[in-house]
Amino acid sequence: MTDPELAAIVVSWRAAADVAELASAWPRDGRFELVVVDQTGDLGEIAGARVLRPGENLGFAGGSNLGAKSTAAPILLFLNPDTRPEAGALDAIARAFERWPQAAGVVPRLVGFDGAAQTTWQLRRLPSPAALLAQAFFFTPGRFAGEPAEGSTIEQPAAAALALRRELFESVGGFDDRFFPAWFEDVDLARRLADAGHRLFYLPRAVIQHRQGSSVASLGYGSFLQAYDRNLLRYLDKHHGHLWSVAFRWAAAVGAIVRLLALPLRRPARAASRAEAAAALLAVAFGAATGWRQGS
Repeated sequence: MTDPELAAIVVSWRAAADVAELASAWPRDGRFELVVVDQTGDLGEIAGARVLRPGENLGFAGGSNLGAKSTAAPILLFLNPDTRPEAGALDAIARAFERWPQAAGVVPRLVGFDGAAQTTWQLRRLPSPAALLAQAFFFTPGRFAGEPAEGSTIEQPAAAALALRRELFESVGGFDDRFFPAWFEDVDLARRLADAGHRLFYLPRAVIQHRQGSSVASLGYGSFLQAYDRNLLRYLDKHHGHLWSVAFRWAAAVGAIVRLLALPLRRPARAASRAEAAAALLAVAFGAATGWRQGS
C-alpha cells in the first residue's frame, strides 16, 4: 500500500459529533488520509479515519504534532473538527503544492456552513506588539479587509484549515506545545516559518466549510479568556521580549474593566450570559493587575 499524498490531522476535544460528521463526508480515496487525535477518549472506531488515543489532553499543538508524526504523507492538512472540505478541495490543495514548489503551505478558503466567507477572521498579518496590546481592548488589527487574490501571500492564517509541506513543518520544529490548550500556536508557527524565509499562499478554489467557535462553547468564556491571554503573553515573551508582556498585563486589566462597564450595553458574543462574561472579565482584571503570568 502506498503512502497517502495528503493527511488531514484533526484534534478532537469534546467534539465527537463534529468528528463523526467530518468522517462521514471524507472522500473514500486512498490519496487522502484522515487522522483523528482523540484527546477526551469519547470516540469509538470511525469508518474512514485512523484514530489516535494519547490518553491525555495534549492541547491543539501537542495533538497536531502527534498526528503529524503518525503519518508519512508529504502534505499535512491541519483541520478543526467542525470543518468539511467541499468537493474538489483536497485535490486542489495537493495540486497547488505541485504548481507552487516554493510554497511552504497552502491556505484554503474558509466559509461558514451558510456559505458566508470567514476571510476577516481567517486571514491576518503577523501581529506587531502594538497590535497585540490592542487586543487587551478587544480590537484585532491586521485583518484582511477584502478577499485576496489566489496566490497571495498570507502571513498568519488560522490553523482551522492550513496545509503545510511536511519537510518544512518539521524543519521549524512543528507546533510549540507550550501554547496550551489552544490559541497563538498558529501565530507562533507562522512567525517561525516567516523568519525562516518561507511563504504561505492563498488558495480560494479549495473551499472548506467551518462552523467556527465550537471549542469556546465547550470550554466556557472564562477559561477561554484565561487560555487566550496566557498564550498571548507567552507569544510576546517569546518573540518580542518580556517588557511587552508586562505592558499587556496592565493593558488587559484596564481593558477588562472597560468591557465590564460596557456589559449592560453589550454582551461579548462568545459569552453565554452577562453573568458569565462579568465573572470572566473580573478574573482577567484581578489576575492581570496582581501580576498574573502565563503559567508553565
